[in-house]
Parts: sequence; structure tokens; C-alpha cells
Amino acid sequence: RKPLRYRCDRHHVPAEETPLPDQPTSHLRNRPRQARSAARVEHLLDAAEAVFEEVGYDAATTNLVAARAEVPVGTLYRWFPDKNALAEALADRYLGLLVGLYDDLLTDIDPEERAGEFLRRVMHKLTSATRDQRALPALLVSAMVPGGRSSAGARLRAGLEGYIREVLEMRVPGLPDDVRDRTADVCVTLAHLILAAASDDAHPEREAMVDEYIDVMLAYLEAKFPDIGHPVWTDPDPSIRPLHPAPDRATRVAASNRP
Repeated sequence: RKPLRYRCDRHHVPAEETPLPDQPTSHLRNRPRQARSAARVEHLLDAAEAVFEEVGYDAATTNLVAARAEVPVGTLYRWFPDKNALAEALADRYLGLLVGLYDDLLTDIDPEERAGEFLRRVMHKLTSATRDQRALPALLVSAMVPGGRSSAGARLRAGLEGYIREVLEMRVPGLPDDVRDRTADVCVTLAHLILAAASDDAHPEREAMVDEYIDVMLAYLEAKFPDIGHPVWTDPDPSIRPLHPAPDRATRVAASNRP
């Protein structure tokens, strides 16, 4: 088991109480009104991030978070009513970066790019941008366990799933909604494996495992959405039945050049 990565420094708290501008309380029990209080809240979130990363969402407790932060559990409860509130606040922190990243990726789609090149570029950019979001894989998996869904994990999963739906609509126009949604759901689960592998610094073949999981996602998408000229469409008994034809490179380029 990997050791907890403890990046909180309890000595880095402002010495003087500086008033803060009004901001939403989000999932906090109380809104911090001074810079020192805000730093303490961030310190607790850093500790929660480390605990979620090590033991997962389900096994995490407020006592573990307080111990990691080196504060009495009563101090934690002053700001956060439970571990779900901690997870929600971390989700807010992560989504602040992820929403901008998804927007950037959606505006950086080249119709001439092959599916494999596109998928590898996007996934490597996603894993690189989320390397510091250490609890992201744990929160995503918390939304995948039957009966154990956390609302924070569900929000993170929904954000990633929404991005994947938009990419599918761009790369495979005319995709029926039910097929698009089911495919996005599968891809989110595979993306979780990619993100988890990318964050596993202790694995001696971390980069190789990331590439293997990306290949699994690519193989799935290519099998389900071959272009219209692929021989699988005339195969009476294909090993994997395709769902919808994807446009070939020439068709994508022609469509992108239309006024």
C-alpha cells in the first residue's frame, strides 16, 4: 500500500487575520471570514485528499482526516459536517480545473487526426492535467460502486461523461442518443482506469499501463464505430457487432470545410 502523501503544511498559515471577500459557503458548515480560517479549511481538504487517495472514499473517515491534518476532530466538524462534505469541496476544487480543460479539449479537435492519435493525445493531456488531483480516481470509483455512490464522485463522473458525449457527437455524427450515452458510460469507466494508472507513482510500469488502458478504449471504440467502408459491415457473424458507422478521414475533413 502506498504511503499517504502529506502535502499540508500547518505552519503555512497567515500570521494575521485578513478579512476575505464574500464567497459561497459551498459545502462548508461555516464560511471562513479570515485568511487564517480559509488556510485551515484548505489544510483540511489537503488532508482529506491524502486520505481518500490512500484508503478510498468508502474506508475514509473524518477521524482519519483529522489525524492526517493533526487537528482535533472537533476542529474538522467546525467546518465540515461529514466526509461527504469534504468530498464535495474537493470536487469543487477539481471541477474548477476540469471544466476549463474540457472546454480547451473540445476546441482542439482536428478532423484530419486519426482516432488513435486523437485519443492518445486527449488522454495524455487529461492525465497530465490531473496528476495533482490525487483523490480524483478514488472519488470517481466511489460513483461506480453499487449502493456506494457519493454525490461528489457522481458529479465528477457526470462532468467527464458529458465531455465524452460531446466528443462522440463530433467524431461520430448522427449517433443515436441511447448509443451515445451507453458508450460514454463505458468510456468513463475506462477513463477511470487510465487516470488511476497514471496516478500510481509506485508502479514500475506506470506509463506502459496507461498506454495499455488507452489501447483498450481505442479498440472498443474502433470495434463499435468502424467507418462505413469497413468489411465488418458485410460480415454476417462479426466477433464484435458494430453499432454505428463513423465517417472516414476524408468525410470529416470535407464536413469541417463546409461554410
